[in-house]
Amino acid sequence: MKNVQISFDEGLLEEVDRLSASEKSSRSAIVRKALKHWIKEKEIKRFEDNWIRKLQETPDDPHEAESWLQVQKWEDA
Repeated sequence: MKNVQISFDEGLLEEVDRLSASEKSSRSAIVRKALKHWIKEKEIKRFEDNWIRKLQETPDDPHEAESWLQVQKWEDA
């Protein structure tokens, strides 16, 4: 693991310290956890934006969707 130096305003640092004490964790662990969560949210947002953009560029054909729904129906033998 690498050490990095980052700056926080005092209010945010107090919150991190309060949370780290209540969770019996370190500042670093709290910040790592928050940063991982933030990165995951960004990845999800990027995926969703890309998916929406592609759907807008090439919308689904409603007739094609209907044929796929028909395939899903099971016929009694």
